[in-house]
Amino acid sequence: MPEDVATALYRGILGREPDISGLADKARVLRQENTLELVIRSFVESSEFKSRFLESLFPPVPLPNLIAQMPERYRVELVRGGPMNVYVAESNADMSLMMSLIEKHRFYDRAGVWTPSIDLDKRITAKTVEALGARSCFELGCFNGSVLSVLAEAGIAVAGSEVSHLAFIFAYTNIRDKILYGDVRELGIDRVFDAVLCMDVLEHVNPVRLDDYIQKLLSVLAPDGVMYVNSPMWGDDRIFGVVEEPYLAEWLEVGDAANWRHWPCDGEGWPVHGHLVWASPLWWERKFAEHGLVRDTRVETVIHHVLGPTFETSPGRRSLFVLRREAAPMASETQAASVAAALSSLPGLPVSRASQS
Repeated sequence: MPEDVATALYRGILGREPDISGLADKARVLRQENTLELVIRSFVESSEFKSRFLESLFPPVPLPNLIAQMPERYRVELVRGGPMNVYVAESNADMSLMMSLIEKHRFYDRAGVWTPSIDLDKRITAKTVEALGARSCFELGCFNGSVLSVLAEAGIAVAGSEVSHLAFIFAYTNIRDKILYGDVRELGIDRVFDAVLCMDVLEHVNPVRLDDYIQKLLSVLAPDGVMYVNSPMWGDDRIFGVVEEPYLAEWLEVGDAANWRHWPCDGEGWPVHGHLVWASPLWWERKFAEHGLVRDTRVETVIHHVLGPTFETSPGRRSLFVLRREAAPMASETQAASVAAALSSLPGLPVSRASQS
């Protein structure tokens, strides 16, 4: 069974049990012919596999068992035939409580959370920013500045912010002095940027304060600038389709009306991957629209067309938004074509199996 093979690869290469979306994706690829090598390579080249080496240098501090400390805040739900621990955030105070625990125990100061290497994923992100014509870029949650380092080498002025102490140990020397430490809401940033990057970051902030973070990012975005956002989203989207279907009962009940208050957790009660904002694509799109940001779907479509084969093994990257202010011009067909050409020229991009046959 493809699921059994994928589970064995997760255990043997990454040393952990598979997550639901990852298992489903790897099994889907394995059902195609002659794809075992492709899947193994995706594991070995993954950021998670590379971060395991860092964990040997900086062993993570054990986290407390939250379920044992506050069992009343959890429930167990049957998900795809197996039990899953779920944190129930009935109030905003419950959301803030989990955020405070993450900060207190420095959940994000763990090598397995972020990755410091400049891999194909980082180069794709940098090339996208460059292709969009940005001459300056600010990145929220830049970790050690791998994307910023590539951008700086291309002559783009950069800056970033980070809350992980570990990031500064591994910061790239060419941009180390460009990284600001602390909560971006409290940082004094005295300029605006052509591009603002948020790659797998906004889902980690306190949902109660999400509007404050978006407003802060708007304050550093140039009037005609572009915001590139990638966050996990569950459900159907008009551009990128379905990355993963909603799977908790509360998610199905609430749908697009709000962000969800039932959070999947590991065996000790910590939200999976430290995610605090769980919601559908439509909810995210409306949230940005509340702040005057709209999607440039022409550019998004081009990105998906060029990077489709890449997203086959990195499906989480599909849930991306290219955002501009309502008053700013959207990309023309010529500009979108330029983005396609720039991304297509990047060495190392996977080729779709359909084009190989």
